[in-house]
Amino acid sequence: MNQIIKDFGKGLGQLGQETVEKLVEETGKIVESIITPQELLRGITPLTDQEMAQKTAEDERKKQEEMNKLRSQMSGRPVENEMERLRHKQEKEKEEREKYFENMKDQQEKKRQIQEENMSMDLMTPKKHHKDKGGNKHKTQQPDATQMSQTAEFKGKID
Repeated sequence: MNQIIKDFGKGLGQLGQETVEKLVEETGKIVESIITPQELLRGITPLTDQEMAQKTAEDERKKQEEMNKLRSQMSGRPVENEMERLRHKQEKEKEEREKYFENMKDQQEKKRQIQEENMSMDLMTPKKHHKDKGGNKHKTQQPDATQMSQTAEFKGKID
């Protein structure tokens, strides 16, 4: 049993050692493949003062051109005229809505007046009464409860 434990410990140690060796190898490969900033920027040299001034002037010129272009587009577009046209359109729509609701209110008022006139005319005109045309003027008696029994069980009065 002791021998098994010792062999297991040796095997585990050997496995750990192999893992560390592989890890060191792979880390070395990764470090070799990394590009340093000096290698990456080897061909780039810093700008001189003259080149820097020229670059700044060029950037400023491009910025001014863009600003002028935007200004010309804004001044060419009649924004105030469009705003005025939209305001006028909204006012016109509002007036049309008000006229429509006013017409609806007038129509309802006319209908109400007509109904009131019809009701007052109905109250003023006398109603015509029709004569009875004859027929059976005798009232019949209601049948007795015993006569109404479908099964004819009850021979006397039902309480």
